[in-house]
Amino acid sequence: MDINEIIKKLESGELSVTDKSTVIKSGELVKQGGTAVDFEINHGWNPISAMNCDKKWGAFNMEMLEHIRNQNHTEEDLTIVLNELHMEDGHWDWFMKSLFTKKDEYEWFFFHADEKVQGACLIYHPKQSEIDAEEIFYIEYVAVAPWNRNNPYKEKEFSGVGSHLINCVLDHAVNALGLVYGFSLLSLPKASPYYEKIGMVNFKNKDQDPLAYYEMPREKAKEMLGVA
Repeated sequence: MDINEIIKKLESGELSVTDKSTVIKSGELVKQGGTAVDFEINHGWNPISAMNCDKKWGAFNMEMLEHIRNQNHTEEDLTIVLNELHMEDGHWDWFMKSLFTKKDEYEWFFFHADEKVQGACLIYHPKQSEIDAEEIFYIEYVAVAPWNRNNPYKEKEFSGVGSHLINCVLDHAVNALGLVYGFSLLSLPKASPYYEKIGMVNFKNKDQDPLAYYEMPREKAKEMLGVA
């Protein structure tokens, strides 16, 4: 059975998997326009949620690109529009990532709201800190749904999903995994300004062009969670 057959059987219900995820945080999130909806952050391996990322996020990206194509932009304007898109992670295959990371050193987190996956994060632990050699976690992949990013197709649905997700992961890493405050990651070029804004430090000797290596210092990590 190849991957496409597995996906079809999962979608049809002919093949089922044990959902090993649990809710570790819940609350309300306000949509653009002021409507409050319930959200849950689930922790644990869940290939169905990963598959939904691929399917629904990919469909939105295709609709957005079709919308841009129909605007009849000049070549110059089209270049500007495409350069402003945040689609560097559009090729990520979340389902395949889930199949190859069902290991103790990996932890999955999915942000659910409005009956959709609004964000996803995969971490690896422990990872030695570049700052003081303590054990932290490393974010292998983190992304929010494309409809939660500024785009020329539709108004952004939710703001702050990425921050909610990373804060929850950090809290889990410290209080459930016994790691110290802090985390590291390799940033896509367009995401670097965000990580610098939240206080992460670039270690240029660890960069993997075009990816920049960042680490969150202890005190900044504590500030994220409101820890004195």
